[in-house]
Amino acid sequence: MNRLRAVVKQIIPLKRLNLIKFDFNSHEINVLILEMNISLDVGKKAELIVKPTAVSVLNEYCGFENVLRGKVKSVKKGDILASVKVDVCGVEIESVLLKEKADFKEDVFVVFKANDIAVSKVLDD
Repeated sequence: MNRLRAVVKQIIPLKRLNLIKFDFNSHEINVLILEMNISLDVGKKAELIVKPTAVSVLNEYCGFENVLRGKVKSVKKGDILASVKVDVCGVEIESVLLKEKADFKEDVFVVFKANDIAVSKVLDD
């Protein structure tokens, strides 16, 4: 599981749906949450989680919901799948994808949808 510590920048409530904008080391991360059952306020820190299977890696920038620039640390190919680990501001983010799609340059973009990331806990520090 990928774990990212981020700070709440903005909360936009839309009936039962909430769009929360986080700052992750100067990268914006957008998270969609149904019915907020956690105590989040602007300025609070939180741990975000996203499954490696929900993360994609791209060689070129695209206009996606969440785009983080990083450097490939490792690529391990199995019979069918590959694990690609990317360093984003000192934090390792893993993507699991088909092995034939795991050929990347050193500089890449990590992307994931706003509904594929969750707030696992609100932090006190």
